[in-house]
Amino acid sequence: MIEEPRRLAVHIGRMLREDDLSVHVKGYSPRERQARMAEVVSDAVESGGCYLLEAGTGVGKSLAYLMPCIASGRKTIVSTATIALQDQLLLRDVPAAAGALGIELGSAVLKGRKNYVCLRKWDQRAPDLGLTGALQKWVAKTTTGDLSDAPVSPDRKTRRTICSDRLDCLGGSCPYKGKCFYLEARAKAQQAGLVVLNHHLLLTGLLGEDILPQAEVLVADEAHRLDDAAGECLGLSLAGEHLLPVMDEVAFSDLPADQKEEVLGRIRALSSDLSDLVAGYEETSVWSAERHRDRLNAARRHADELADRLDLLGSLPAASRVVREIAETTEEVRDLNPGEWCSFVEVSRGRKTLRAVPLELGERIDDLVYSCFSTVVLTSGTMTVAGSFEYFAGRLGADGAYTESFGSPFDYAGQGMMTVPDGLPRPDDHRELAAAVWSSARALSSTVGGRTMILFTSYRNLNLVKQMARDDLPSGIRLLAQGDRSRTRLLTEFRQSPSAVLLGTASFWEGVDLPGRILQVLVIDRIPFPSPGHPLVKARMELIEGRGGSSFLEYTLPLAVVRLRQGMGRLIRSSEDRGVVVLTDRRLITASYGPIILESMPALRKASFREAVEFASTECSNDGRGDGKAP
Repeated sequence: MIEEPRRLAVHIGRMLREDDLSVHVKGYSPRERQARMAEVVSDAVESGGCYLLEAGTGVGKSLAYLMPCIASGRKTIVSTATIALQDQLLLRDVPAAAGALGIELGSAVLKGRKNYVCLRKWDQRAPDLGLTGALQKWVAKTTTGDLSDAPVSPDRKTRRTICSDRLDCLGGSCPYKGKCFYLEARAKAQQAGLVVLNHHLLLTGLLGEDILPQAEVLVADEAHRLDDAAGECLGLSLAGEHLLPVMDEVAFSDLPADQKEEVLGRIRALSSDLSDLVAGYEETSVWSAERHRDRLNAARRHADELADRLDLLGSLPAASRVVREIAETTEEVRDLNPGEWCSFVEVSRGRKTLRAVPLELGERIDDLVYSCFSTVVLTSGTMTVAGSFEYFAGRLGADGAYTESFGSPFDYAGQGMMTVPDGLPRPDDHRELAAAVWSSARALSSTVGGRTMILFTSYRNLNLVKQMARDDLPSGIRLLAQGDRSRTRLLTEFRQSPSAVLLGTASFWEGVDLPGRILQVLVIDRIPFPSPGHPLVKARMELIEGRGGSSFLEYTLPLAVVRLRQGMGRLIRSSEDRGVVVLTDRRLITASYGPIILESMPALRKASFREAVEFASTECSNDGRGDGKAP
């Protein structure tokens, strides 16, 4: 273990600048920005404190934070927003960093309870559910119980019925506690020197489950997503479907038939109470506790009565615990301060959920998370707006943190072009805008032989372009559209046969890696401003305006900049990539804030649409410098 001041920074910096790490790190070559970031993280580990670090694509931030943490010998938790990054860390980056340092490191991934099979539930319920065949064989031999490793993916109802759950866990009284998959995973994490988990588990673990191992260092990668996770984890929610685990517990119990039916009737009545709270809402809308006070009181009373009844039966402690928590949540929702919380009904895929989210999360994140670690490193490829960390420092409760941006090693101006075509329609003229989007995408996809992705801010615009594309697709080019197949399958097909145009919305804006010649044209339909009609967005804007601030400059614009940077980051993924970005939103040219947005984007060469097509023809097409091989 390295202890002397700055010795760690000197040691790691020298390794990354001078040593040949290619034996351990595939495709490794020294990068000054990576070495500099590693030195900063080394000082952070030794000195403590909070750090906001922006590392653009190509810096190699994973190695830059892993090597100092591993070399220091300090217990480290790495939190991410996506499964893809977790897999990359565990399967590639952590072994590479430990190998380069010559250190044998115990590492572990820790997932939430609902990722693991509960053997008590399985043995009790699998026969009635008819769960046989491959899944049954897997449960009999698995050593992890991780459902992501199962040979078949259980449907949503089956997964809910057989997975571990905090609310209905029997804890120390469970007859299966000696072979609980979740507890085994937790025990491995306690022993490991480095633990990888996601932002949601980081927050819920610190909130009260006591599932996280004690650690000195926290690295939150993809930290631009941490406040979104905090909004979900630190908020409250109520929905009739929250009673489904209780129904399962009762339905699969050994209660006499008459008692079982009586209790299930009470559960259905309480579920109806919760449904009444959101009745009549057909779209996501603001919700008032004052207007629903009587219904909240009724739900609280009926939940208490149901929990008392379950306690009296004596054999359903897990079900009682769930109902008690619902009772407490109804009371909390009723008594929230509307000046500090936003309550709304969220309507998604036909399901209605009553949600309450704190308007300001920074101080809550600071108190809950940062206070538990001596060193906190918050890093992402997008942490600044117009070169300033102010927005994320406030959102993440990291005011006063050390900040540094390491940029990107890519020659964006030489590798690609960015264009805003002339004559674009108003962004709210959806049909005309769709025509402009498809016109640009068609011309460029014809030039490069597909290899085109269009990112949309709404399904409405995606569907309009999809309709146009189906009627006017260039010869030899396929159309792949979100909604036709799963995201995973669409991306797999595009990687295997990129002679296509891929249409995607929200989930395609980040976490998508299509390097080399797989993706060479990226079209983005509009500036991704958050919807001002969403209750939470509107409430946060009103809070800022009420304090005399500008909600647009302090909230709406920064959110859009970060989102647009994430979207544009899908194109140039290596120093060999070439490509064109087309932004079909005329506000980038006509609005006063347009220059702020453009200056915050990767420094691609700004060009006319004609110049962009010429660049694509000479630099990206099969006739240009591209040879048909991904670099």
